Amino acid sequence: MVHPYVINTLNAVILIVLGLIVYFANPIRPNAALIVPFLGILLLACTYHLRKHNRFVFHTVTALTLLVSVVVFARIDPESFDWNLRNTMLMLMGLSCFVAVAFYVATFVRERRLRNNTIYKDDL
Repeated sequence: MVHPYVINTLNAVILIVLGLIVYFANPIRPNAALIVPFLGILLLACTYHLRKHNRFVFHTVTALTLLVSVVVFARIDPESFDWNLRNTMLMLMGLSCFVAVAFYVATFVRERRLRNNTIYKDDL
């Protein structure tokens, strides 16, 4: 299984890159479009603590990632949905966050079932 800090890094980079693409693709360039790249930077800053197996940071990152996915999916208007660049990028960012949360929860469940931290033995 892939470690949570690897998934967090990948998800944060996706949020930063796709969020900036959405920001620069819009000719108006609203400041609200920079929220997702900013949250990606916050998630990227937590990678070091995830690598050190800080439980509080792990749970905070999981909750923040789930919140980001809900916020990203809420920005899509279902009445006027069409497959343009903005909606495609928002869908990719939301799916990336949901997949990251699924990996976080799967790692947590697997660790609880083993009860001996063998998941993290290879990188300690």
